[in-house]
Amino acid sequence: MKYKKILYVMLLLLVANASHGQFITTEPTGWDRFPPEVQKPGFGLHKSERVQMDDSAELEDVLLFTADNGHYPYFDIFKCYYVIIGYYSKEIKHVSDITVSDQRELLLEDRNNDGKYELYRRYMKYGQFSVDKNGNNLKTKWQFDRVEWK
Repeated sequence: MKYKKILYVMLLLLVANASHGQFITTEPTGWDRFPPEVQKPGFGLHKSERVQMDDSAELEDVLLFTADNGHYPYFDIFKCYYVIIGYYSKEIKHVSDITVSDQRELLLEDRNNDGKYELYRRYMKYGQFSVDKNGNNLKTKWQFDRVEWK
């Protein structure tokens, strides 16, 4: 009888310790980083950067949202779109169209040295591409463009 009580107490302590650890390490999540309406269904935030893109004193958050569009032996295809919002005001300044690419990159540079960053993109023209019967040899027409404020 004495051993049963000790066994029950040991099991209770083990379960209590494991469940307490679960509640301690869980962090709350929220939408304080960007307005929830900018996230389209099926897309997740992949990367973000904070840069100066216009003449206002406020910096802009540039967010890259992506979703899987297909997996092939030597490359993956992603759907991507970019959102530019004011860092403090959370005002949505630009939402790009959804594009298809084999890269998920956020390329922000000030190539013309005017103190404002530009967003450079590379994606498949009209979202069209082809592969051979084994899923290799990606063939597409690439579209390059730049998002900037004048």
